Amino acid sequence: MNIQAQCCGVAILLLLLYFFLKQKKLGLLSEKMFLRVVSISFFCLCLDILSIVVIVHHDSLSDLFIHFICKSYLVSLTWMGFFGLIYASMDLHTRNIYHKVIRNSFFFVLTGSVIIYILPIYYYCEKNVVYTYGPSCIMTYIVAIGFVLLTRYRVTVNGKKMNPKRRSAVTLWMIIWIIAAAIQFLNAKLLLVGFATAFGVVILFFELENPEAILDRETGAYNAHALWEYIRQKFETKDTFSLLVITFTELQENETKPEELDAALKEIVQYLGRFKNVKIFKNVERELVLIFQDRNSLEETFTKIQERFCYAWNETNKEVWSILLKPYYIIFPDSSILSGSEEIFRLSKFYKSERYKHPDKDRVYVDEEKIHRVREREETEQMILSAIGEDRIEVYYQPIYSVKEKRFTSAEALARIREKDGTVIMPGKFIPIAEETGLVKQLGEIVFEKVCRFIREKEPRYYGLNYIEVNLSVKQCEEGNFADNYIKIMKEYHIDPSYINLEITETASIQTKQILIENMEKLIKEGVRFSLDDFGNGESNLNYIVDMPISIVKFDRGMSQAYFENKKARFVMDAAMRMIHEMELEIVSEGVETKEQMETIESLEIDYIQGYYFSRPLPTLQFLQFIRQKNRENFPKNHKK
Repeated sequence: MNIQAQCCGVAILLLLLYFFLKQKKLGLLSEKMFLRVVSISFFCLCLDILSIVVIVHHDSLSDLFIHFICKSYLVSLTWMGFFGLIYASMDLHTRNIYHKVIRNSFFFVLTGSVIIYILPIYYYCEKNVVYTYGPSCIMTYIVAIGFVLLTRYRVTVNGKKMNPKRRSAVTLWMIIWIIAAAIQFLNAKLLLVGFATAFGVVILFFELENPEAILDRETGAYNAHALWEYIRQKFETKDTFSLLVITFTELQENETKPEELDAALKEIVQYLGRFKNVKIFKNVERELVLIFQDRNSLEETFTKIQERFCYAWNETNKEVWSILLKPYYIIFPDSSILSGSEEIFRLSKFYKSERYKHPDKDRVYVDEEKIHRVREREETEQMILSAIGEDRIEVYYQPIYSVKEKRFTSAEALARIREKDGTVIMPGKFIPIAEETGLVKQLGEIVFEKVCRFIREKEPRYYGLNYIEVNLSVKQCEEGNFADNYIKIMKEYHIDPSYINLEITETASIQTKQILIENMEKLIKEGVRFSLDDFGNGESNLNYIVDMPISIVKFDRGMSQAYFENKKARFVMDAAMRMIHEMELEIVSEGVETKEQMETIESLEIDYIQGYYFSRPLPTLQFLQFIRQKNRENFPKNHKK
């Protein structure tokens, strides 16, 4: 009998099945689908061999039985094409569409199977040459090739959504199968389709479904790729779970060597493996992720994990080293409040970075409120990026009144974002996020450039304004070249630097402060002046005024308001004013809101007053109209702006 190729295929599949089943499984859909592909391939090869056997012994068997076996083999080939399509489509669709593909394909293969059984079939048997032919065989080729072409179409059209390895492996499998089918169609004596099917399954195994490929070799836990696939599948099937992320900080003064930490990590994974109903993953950067079936399992196991981390790890090799680790836990009690796998990884990354701001904390519970805050943060970040990209950053100006000259002599430039629907977003919503994400650097330069354009095009000096104040963020102060960038912008717009006053706030870092002073000195040489903003907000330090080359000190709104509400605050403010004036610096009082406050502040030897009593921050045209009306008597008569 001509069954050498089929027997080789069966042997290969049995060996492959042995290696596949002996390894622990994660429970991924791809694992289940691959097992079905292997099973149908094995069943197909067995039917191929059986069909040859019954044909060889046709003298002792009924034609009805022989035809049934031969047609069953042909039907198994069409089902092989069906499972190949389903396996290839796992990455291409959402779960609903995937199930729709299964239903439609199932109807097609079922219809084809019925037709194959109905149509007549013939067989040829001469010595060791055995094969079948006839309408039933032709229908088999039509259905099977249809599945192959449909699979190839989906891989070609939707390939970018597909796992690259799955795409290449399935493509190679289909090519081998088509070549074998074409050879067998042209020469029925060469029975290669069954063996080609087995060979394709081997390709899938080594490229995609080898269980060892999803394991971390150092620790034995599942790896980062397996983590992503597992969580993604959990969300697609709407199967809720709880998740615990564990990262580590060393308590030892001397830095632990990587090999020591790896050895400890291996022991930690072995310990965690004792718990039931938990899957352990080693993510990047020596981070462990534990996934539990429910919240109760998480809480019960978490208590034991905390207790164990009170003791050293790698105790089996205590003579060489013993490592005491300080774990940091990020706990997701309920996956149903999350939008998907991507959000888990974004939140983990966010709270790992937040850890450095709160080093005393050892855990964070990610509940709905925290998720909502992070989502708002991400939405705001996207809003800033969109506004920057679409030039929707606007500058508003708030006038500053000179007590001495009895008119408005300057203004503070303030950033606004205008949404696409015309809504104006206040800085309190986006500036803190811009500071956290580093976008404030780009935002600050955009505002400064717009102010320079305003000075060049609108010539505010003709309205009686001597300078414009522009806020400088702490993040910008950390940049060693921000002075050069600002000087470059001023030169591009041919701006006299004396029209610019930069507002700075106190910085906690000594290194940052030194960088800031170096940049300030560069800008001061060009003619720029500096103000110290938010003096009196609780962070103020008189030594900061002494150290920094500033010209103006701005009393924060809280300090200005406290003067009218608190007797002690009045003494503090009076003393601060005397010292600041003795240093020959000017003072701006912010947050003045009523006529009584304005008259009182005006009598205190304050140099400038800023607040809602005069005006809120205004867009460019309204601001110029306001200044024109208030400073009318100061305009040159020949100025027509």
